[in-house]
Amino acid sequence: MFARNGRAPAKRFRSSTGAARLLGLLAMLMLGVVGSAAAADGLRFSLVKTAQSDSRSEYSWRRGGWQQSPPVNHLAILIEHGQTRLLFGTGLGRQIDAQVDAEVPWRIKHYGEVHAVRDQLERDGLTVDRILLGCVRWEHASGLADYPEVPVAASADSLRYLRAATPPAVLPSQFRHAVRWQTLQFESGPYLDYARSLDLFGDGALVLVPLEGHGALGVFLTLADGRRFFFRGDGQSAQRPEAAAAVAPLTEAAAQAALGFYPRWIQ
Repeated sequence: MFARNGRAPAKRFRSSTGAARLLGLLAMLMLGVVGSAAAADGLRFSLVKTAQSDSRSEYSWRRGGWQQSPPVNHLAILIEHGQTRLLFGTGLGRQIDAQVDAEVPWRIKHYGEVHAVRDQLERDGLTVDRILLGCVRWEHASGLADYPEVPVAASADSLRYLRAATPPAVLPSQFRHAVRWQTLQFESGPYLDYARSLDLFGDGALVLVPLEGHGALGVFLTLADGRRFFFRGDGQSAQRPEAAAAVAPLTEAAAQAALGFYPRWIQ
C-alpha cells in the first residue's frame, strides 16, 4: 500500500529482437480486443504519446557492436481500473523546453513536437487520480508540473536517487512545485522473477516491481482475458526472461506502435 505522508489518500488501494518478437506480439494482439468503449470489468490502458526523440545520429553498444539508436517514444501509460484512473509516468510535459533550458541550456533537443498528456486528456474531459512515477529522470517526469494537485507515488530508492542525481539525468526544474509524494511499499512478495512486488489493487491486474538502477519501476498489466503486458519506467531494454515469453514487452517503439496510441484503448 502507499505509505502515509501526513494525509490520507483519496482512495485506499491494496498493495499489485527482432522481427520474430514483433510478429509474436502482433499475433498475441490479434487474439485480444482493442477498442474505444469502456471495459465493464477489470483493467484497460492506453499509451499516451507525448513526443518522439530522433536519435539516429547517436550510437550505442548493443549485442556486441555499435548500433544506431532507434527512435524513442516519450509515453505516459493511462490506466483505468474500475473508477480509478492512473498515469504510469508522464512523458514530456507542457514546460519541457523551459525545464531543459533552466538546467542544461547547451543540450540539443532531439525530441519533436510535444503533446502533453494533460492537454490530450483534458480534451476528452479525463482527470487523473494518481501518478505512479516509474522513473525520476527528465524524460519521464516532465509532466509532473502539469499535475501539481495530483499525488505522486514513487519508490524510496527513486526518491533517494532524485536527491543525489544531477543534470542532465535529473532536472530540478521539474520538481520545484510542491510535489505530493507518496512512498510505495513493496509488500506483496515475489512476482514472476522479481523478489519484491506491489499488487496495487490486490487482484493481479496491476503489479509494480522495483528495477535495478536509480530506483526505477516496472509495471505488469494483466487484462481480463489473461493477456499480460510489461512496461519499464526507465525505458531501458527488458532484462528479465518473462518479458520475452508470456509477457508482451512495451519497451520498443515498434511494439508500442503495434498497439496504437491514445485515444485507442487496450482492453
